[in-house]
Amino acid sequence: MTSPAADARADVEIRRLTVDDLDLLREIRAEALQTHPESFGSPEEDEGGDTMVAAYRHWLSGAILGAFECGSLIGVGGFYVLPDRRSRHRGHIFTVYVKENGRGKGVGDRLIKELLAHAEACVEQVHLAVLLTATAAIKTYKRNGFEIYGTDPRAIRIGDTTYDKYLMVRKFSH
Repeated sequence: MTSPAADARADVEIRRLTVDDLDLLREIRAEALQTHPESFGSPEEDEGGDTMVAAYRHWLSGAILGAFECGSLIGVGGFYVLPDRRSRHRGHIFTVYVKENGRGKGVGDRLIKELLAHAEACVEQVHLAVLLTATAAIKTYKRNGFEIYGTDPRAIRIGDTTYDKYLMVRKFSH
């Protein structure tokens, strides 16, 4: 007999998003920005309009994974490598978000595992930054082999409030 969480994981499809998924990405990013503005956001999103859409199109030309349940996008996670020759051994995970109705089902774990599988083929280590208060996300990252190596104080400012972020790394054995 399988657990309800295992059944839910089996019903979730993880696939790479494409430019055809632009509207879906915009919708889930809008939700993430609205519900957790301290965790998400980019200068392009601050500008909005065409600048934001161009940034999303650029992201979709890279590795952005989507988690789909019953045809609905319930989670996303991205990976990139900087083009600088001196940094190509390091990858970065960004924009990981799972909608409320997808949490507790292992969706975040699956996204991270898929991103790491992609990353291991092309980099020696993967970095990410996460708010100190994002305890569920931190647990997910630690379960997937990430370690905290530093703190970025006052990494984000919204109004008069600042937020610190942990810097985390996952090293591969090659």
